[in-house]
Amino acid sequence: MISAQLRWAIILIGAAIALNYIDRGAVSVAAPLIKDDFNLTNERYGVIVSSFYWTYVPALALAGWLADRMSVRLLMALGVATWAIATIGMGFVGTGVAGGVTGLLLLRLMMGLGEGVAFPCGSKLIARVPEGARGLANISLSGGLAVGPLIGTLAGGFIMQLWGWEAMFITFGLITLVWLVPWWLARRGIEEGEGKHDVVSTAAAPLGAVLRQPGFWAITLLHLSGTFALYFIVGWLPLWLVKARGFSIIDMSLLTSVFYIAQIAGGTLGAWAIDRAIRRGGDGSRWRRRMLFLSVAACVGGLLLLPDIKGWVPLVALIAITGFGYGPVPNLLFVIGQTMAGPASAGRWVGVQTSLGNLSGVIGPVMTGKIVDAAGYQPAFWVTAAIVAAGTLVFALAVPRVEPVRWAGISPQPA
Repeated sequence: MISAQLRWAIILIGAAIALNYIDRGAVSVAAPLIKDDFNLTNERYGVIVSSFYWTYVPALALAGWLADRMSVRLLMALGVATWAIATIGMGFVGTGVAGGVTGLLLLRLMMGLGEGVAFPCGSKLIARVPEGARGLANISLSGGLAVGPLIGTLAGGFIMQLWGWEAMFITFGLITLVWLVPWWLARRGIEEGEGKHDVVSTAAAPLGAVLRQPGFWAITLLHLSGTFALYFIVGWLPLWLVKARGFSIIDMSLLTSVFYIAQIAGGTLGAWAIDRAIRRGGDGSRWRRRMLFLSVAACVGGLLLLPDIKGWVPLVALIAITGFGYGPVPNLLFVIGQTMAGPASAGRWVGVQTSLGNLSGVIGPVMTGKIVDAAGYQPAFWVTAAIVAAGTLVFALAVPRVEPVRWAGISPQPA
């Protein structure tokens, strides 16, 4: 059973992840306007999107290491405050107060540094949830990946329409600062998650032992390919809808939101189905692998077909199918990593896994920008589909079963 205090802490983590993706994704929602205001090419816009990940990637690994050693409550608070201030600062870029394009890049770097704490801290808490409930608990992480862009796209589109893109950044940053109040007050639930009430007697595996696990590299490659698809959607779907398909900012916001609504539905249904099967005696490894392969098949099929789809209704339907298929993937990435690592080592495992997996955020936006400038959007959709399929195939061959690693010299860890 999950205590009420720990459940509340996990809900707050989910809210922080949603704010995480609202704030980082705001630049993509504002992309059609920012590109025009600063006269940016697709490649240069890709560099601005990518710059966030230059600090986010190492911050994930550092935060994973710190989450196994210090207060998750303090670490999370410091990170959220940092990225909220950076988001507010981006609202002053358009006025010249924050340095124009240079200021935009520097603030994106600051935002990446702060946002790196969220997933390692969340995984550290959720790794203590019992096996039959861990999938739905991870919706706080994976659901935030969809809820954040959904809210950011809808709210951001309307705020920009009324007051401009600068006001959108300031509004989102101030809302993120407010989150710090309930988080700081939730001391009991967070510290319970850190082990003051649910003590895990097993020592964490050394980082070197984690890096020597073939399964770690397989799930990391899967993470990289899976996040490549998400960052393609977050960064380029709004631009494709406006620039290539001719939709207005409001229509773009509504169409993009379809993906995120479907992603939430697919992720929640997938997690519920797996947890239910495990509680009834089903094999968790078999269920998670099957769900992964079915989800990726739907997502890849949608990415391949989207560039050629005609008509409003077929477009909405295919965006929904792609989002529904992608929905279970982020949740599975975290559940599989937490399960293989065990509670004591989940912070560092998931921290490094997400750090390396998010290299797609460094490479993807720039690579996609070059493809779009050279050949248009269709090849960019196809390349993204191929990367997701390839990462899944490698994982399928390298990890025949999803189960806790038996660390050499360390007693087995409770799952």
